Amino acid sequence: MFTKHDGWIEVAEVNPPTLPSMDHLMLDGVWKHVLITDNVFGKVRVSPYAYAARITHDTPEVHPTVVVSTRDRNILAIESEVRGALGNGVNSFFVVIGDTVPQIDHYSNHYEIVEHLHALQQDMPWFEVGMPTRFRKWQFRRRVELGAEYLVAGPLLDPVTVAENVAKLERRDDDPPVFLAVIPPFSPGWVDRAEGFGAIAATDDLKKRLLDLLPAERRAFGWKVAEETAEAAREAGASGIVLMGLKYETVIDEAPLAWRGAQ
Repeated sequence: MFTKHDGWIEVAEVNPPTLPSMDHLMLDGVWKHVLITDNVFGKVRVSPYAYAARITHDTPEVHPTVVVSTRDRNILAIESEVRGALGNGVNSFFVVIGDTVPQIDHYSNHYEIVEHLHALQQDMPWFEVGMPTRFRKWQFRRRVELGAEYLVAGPLLDPVTVAENVAKLERRDDDPPVFLAVIPPFSPGWVDRAEGFGAIAATDDLKKRLLDLLPAERRAFGWKVAEETAEAAREAGASGIVLMGLKYETVIDEAPLAWRGAQ
């Protein structure tokens, strides 16, 4: 769990498959903590609640956190899914608004969802509820006051931008743990895309360094920068990082070799 882990933790964001499969078994021995997305970018996938349940049963050394997207579900449906996941051993949830896409015209109140889950904790106190935050003091403070038990800020692409953004939160000693979302900057196009969906803008220096590299050199460079961003997050007082924006095969095959040691 994000809130019951001593020391630094590193989490990989994982997209469930589009159809049921046993691919989750490949996480075993690779990642201890995964964040399961909820139909990200409006693409229909296997339920993250069901996917997390399979992980808890089949790969008990892997701890899943379910993204609870409120964009197109009502409170009853969300709480029913959460209760079912709790019955299957899932104990960590991360409440987000979700993507803004034209075809979705109903949005649940994500603050209200958190309030409902806190009420559920009175009977089932062993699970945790977190929320995302931008690097804005008012938003961070509002979500702490609401009762978010951990927060994820970002995403970030560039280690140079970490300290100044974390400082904007003006954290207090008794605040819940904050984790930083990190996206490896693999190419100029990927940096532009990440900035387009809300990542903190990379510096001009990082963008120039990427442009000056040969395409074959950019992948290793992106991993190295991501490691530097993670280290900057640790120095800034974060409790860990969430590695985001990766394909499933990258999480399984490439990241274990490239992360922590990319040259």
